[in-house]
Amino acid sequence: MKGSTPTGQAQVFPADPVQARATALQWRQQGRLEAAAGIMHAAGMRSLGSADAVFDCALFIKESGRHALAAELCDAQLALSPNHLRLLALAGSIDHELGRFDAARTRYLAAIHGGIDLNQWFLLHALSTTQRYDDANHPDFALFEAHVHDARLSSRARAAVCFALGKACDDVGDMRHAASMFREANGLVKREVHWSRDVWERFVSAQIQEPPAAALGEPSGCIPVFVVGMVRSGTTLLADRLARHAEVRNRGEMPFIAYLAGQLKAQGLLHDLRACAQARQVYLAHLRQDDAPARWYIDKHPLNFRYVGLIHRLFPEARVLYCRRDRRDNALSIYSQYFGHADNDYAYDFEDIASYAHGCDRLMAHWVQSRGLPVHVVDYERMVGDPEATLAGAGAFLGLPEEAAATETPAAGAIATASMWQARQPIYHRSVGRWRSYGEWLPELERLGAGGDA
Repeated sequence: MKGSTPTGQAQVFPADPVQARATALQWRQQGRLEAAAGIMHAAGMRSLGSADAVFDCALFIKESGRHALAAELCDAQLALSPNHLRLLALAGSIDHELGRFDAARTRYLAAIHGGIDLNQWFLLHALSTTQRYDDANHPDFALFEAHVHDARLSSRARAAVCFALGKACDDVGDMRHAASMFREANGLVKREVHWSRDVWERFVSAQIQEPPAAALGEPSGCIPVFVVGMVRSGTTLLADRLARHAEVRNRGEMPFIAYLAGQLKAQGLLHDLRACAQARQVYLAHLRQDDAPARWYIDKHPLNFRYVGLIHRLFPEARVLYCRRDRRDNALSIYSQYFGHADNDYAYDFEDIASYAHGCDRLMAHWVQSRGLPVHVVDYERMVGDPEATLAGAGAFLGLPEEAAATETPAAGAIATASMWQARQPIYHRSVGRWRSYGEWLPELERLGAGGDA
């Protein structure tokens, strides 16, 4: 297995912290995340007593996707310095992504009440996503209310608090107040971003006009699986359920396809066989990594729908699962969520969301109808209504062995998306048709229609 230590040999890590970090960075760039995390864990254990140094090591390990190892390091340092605010916040986020929601709440609250800078750490929003509220008298409501109009907070930080209070109000059925908070939150962020419908439409048109190229023929020895679609359309849920299969590994939202597409396009190499082969190898190294091997690897970055043509050029063996959802429910779910990445800067205005969704529809129709690329559609409503049949259909498309169907046991590992709470709960139906509860307060939803073929 690439990057692993031969049986019977102990792994030797650099003792010098600067050298250790340089080696870890080099290995991570090569896709050797297990080895890179191991180096930084050893460096962190040697640094116990220096909370800032341990924080840096734990953050590196978390970013390498080895959350359990990062949690172990945080726990060891917090036993020595239990009031270190940044380490509390980091440990809380690690617990959160691992599904340890009570532990995450405890650490978030300790950091908040300890006075952590809420302009740098949006912990009130994170706190709101550690549970489903069933009582408007829960003390978190007062905590959110106290910060909604806090003049010390930046526009983004206040928006995050408004999203938090809106989510809590939604949980208890106060849709009027929730809608008000969502409007305020989105308005605050909208003034900070500069997303352009014209730029997006030009990108979509350029992708459609790009001439097809022959696929690479070199076998990879595995099957890359791309779960794509609009954000909040069920991509996390689908990937999590599929990853419960013993032969499937879920790598979460990998950033590499968009990066490689940008590099190839900028250098005029989209049709260069050698450059595309190199891009393929870079991606496969990060997909396989250096842990236990698997046959199917999932990349569930939903916005890879933008590059399905390139995906099939680089990986003719790839499988694409396209998640769709009723446009109104999808838009509400997007509008009620804070996103930190510029890729989702369209998310704070209903007309922008509609434009982005229309572009998604156009591109997916192009990949399937004009290019004839194999894509399996997964409708969110069917997935929550009949999960067994939906997963069986997706599994058959992927070629998963029937005798080893996905189990009800949650897949190991972290979930680092906005769906980290929902994906760990039993599949429920209350999100289907949810937009109707907001009809009076967010009338833009009805005007969106169901959208596409959903």
